[in-house]
Amino acid sequence: MIYITLTTTNTDKFRTLKFNDLRLLLGDDIQIYFLITGVFMKPLLLSFTLCTALALSACTNPVVKDQNSYLYSVPVGSTLRLNKAISIPANLARRYFQAGKAVRKSDINIYYPHCSLLVNTLLEVERTIQPTVFEIYRVQDEEELAQRYVQYASTFFAWDGPTIVGYASYYYLHSADAPDVRSLECIQWNDPVDVEYLSINEVKKSLGDYFTLELKD
Repeated sequence: MIYITLTTTNTDKFRTLKFNDLRLLLGDDIQIYFLITGVFMKPLLLSFTLCTALALSACTNPVVKDQNSYLYSVPVGSTLRLNKAISIPANLARRYFQAGKAVRKSDINIYYPHCSLLVNTLLEVERTIQPTVFEIYRVQDEEELAQRYVQYASTFFAWDGPTIVGYASYYYLHSADAPDVRSLECIQWNDPVDVEYLSINEVKKSLGDYFTLELKD
């Protein structure tokens, strides 16, 4: 499967798109010619730099607004409402959420969608964040790499095997009531050929009723 880099029409971020998904973005009527000028290798993944795309039979592209699609990103200006108080454990700077529950890091299955709320200050005591509304003022996608590990007799050893990849979305937050809260990170890990950014509905399911995500039109 070939991956290319392309700027989507509904966001100014770069997202890694599967080649077959271009028809969804560009429409069935458009014939596209690509000029690929750079190639570099990653484990199990070819990454191409897309330089030119010429649409010959149409002038506009449809905008993807399917909340089940990884192509639809949370728009800047959306709001994230914290519905109930949450605690940040002592000596930690984040709280994790998966499948609608607040969980510890050790309880997370990294191969399934999960999110974490990050704060700026590390404290030696537990703190509580009260319900408030955050404005999402910036959204940033990043690719993270990690080496697989295996465990023998309760001791971890690095395995010189395939690298796993996590596509993370960072939603930078602002609230005058909770100025120390920095961002919400949502991610899942997988093999390079299978990994995708989380869809909006996957983010919502990870957060459960702790948060309400309201999208800007």
